[in-house]
Amino acid sequence: MGTTFENEILEIFGTTDLEQLKKISRDVASYNQKKQRNISGRKNSFTEIQAAEMVALYSQGESISDLARKYQVSRQTIYNQLKRAHRFSEDPDVKMRMNFMNHNDLCTTIDIDFRHEKITIHNYTEQILLRAFGVIENPDWKDFEYFLEDRCFPRTRDHANEILREMNLPFYDPLLIVEKTQGRMEGDHQWIMILKKEQ
Repeated sequence: MGTTFENEILEIFGTTDLEQLKKISRDVASYNQKKQRNISGRKNSFTEIQAAEMVALYSQGESISDLARKYQVSRQTIYNQLKRAHRFSEDPDVKMRMNFMNHNDLCTTIDIDFRHEKITIHNYTEQILLRAFGVIENPDWKDFEYFLEDRCFPRTRDHANEILREMNLPFYDPLLIVEKTQGRMEGDHQWIMILKKEQ
């Protein structure tokens, strides 16, 4: 039984010498202390989910100071994160991002290339019903058009022209309607936050 234990120690640490094992233990303790020291200081960048929540709260009227208190960072950091949210892609053809939200929780990001009629998505939830495209992992342009139209009032709705006139829209265009309504629908808490790329 003792030799099996020794063999395991040898396999894990590469030695069974007591002095070398003590040295390994001291090295690990020293490493952990250095790691703890590095935790205090500059905070890591916010995740995509946190940045989306921050933009959502700001667009709903939350002040920069309140956001700074909530996230325990400086106001300047909040300003930087809000700016960062509008620099979402290195691709020069991707000019718009839609964050599909449930309340203030990010569910799906949709990066849109109108020129080539391409989209790229990233799901942030495992709950299929809360995703923009449900089970579809690689949606195409037709899926995107269907998604937009699904977040609008029906094209065939009675008095659709009057509704468009009230919205100051010349014709039925799902993208323009979503820009005005944020894709909000009665009966759910999902909505679309539109971010346009800063130049």
